[in-house]
Amino acid sequence: MSELKIISWNVNGIRTRIKNKEVDSVLEKEPDIVLFQETKTSYEKMDKKFLDKSGYESYFLKGESARTGGLASFTKEKPKIVRRFFIRSSDAIGRASVLNFEDFSLVHLYAPAGTGTKAKLNEKLEYLKNLLSFAENAKDNDIIIAGDFNVAHNEADIADLDTKVTFTAEEREILDKLESFGFVDAFRLFNSEEKQFTSWKNQEARENNEGARLDYFFVSESLKDKVKSCEILSDVAGSKHAPIELIIEL
Repeated sequence: MSELKIISWNVNGIRTRIKNKEVDSVLEKEPDIVLFQETKTSYEKMDKKFLDKSGYESYFLKGESARTGGLASFTKEKPKIVRRFFIRSSDAIGRASVLNFEDFSLVHLYAPAGTGTKAKLNEKLEYLKNLLSFAENAKDNDIIIAGDFNVAHNEADIADLDTKVTFTAEEREILDKLESFGFVDAFRLFNSEEKQFTSWKNQEARENNEGARLDYFFVSESLKDKVKSCEILSDVAGSKHAPIELIIEL
């Protein structure tokens, strides 16, 4: 068995984070895998010198536009297979990637915000239901699901209980069902009720601890006892989201 460190971060523009050297503070932690959401770019537009210097294999998914979405998965070990969807090809618009390794599979996701209109909320719920279908079929395997879910699961995961964003009953029920399949919120293995957040509207809200926990590592039941730690890297600045880190023995 060996220890595996995974960091997931909604960077809100990866090229900006690289230019400002904010990505350096994550790479200096020497993770085996780094998952970036909301990259707002494609592989073709990345600085090739940075990619070569990073020492990682990298897999990019474009977002819906240059201003929204996008995933990048950086990994030291090359996956056996990389798939760009959960269930249907429509999931591939910069929102979902499945990386199959020798000992486990990693689902990297960035859920739609679902704000503004009922149609956008329905789009988000459909996306999350596709995740549930995948998770139900794969629940007996060694699976890690990571990324920005854009959902605050329970009251301890959000400062403002009256918000209509990320905290609807329908969204929260999705995560309830995910747990009913045996998937475990790794952060809550070590922090049962503590109010720690990963996302804030602005710097003032961050300083006042007025945010929401929207970013997660869920692990299948078979991996629960192998999780060594899971924490929020709140000292890393740059984005409105903080990175999250999982250390697991595989």
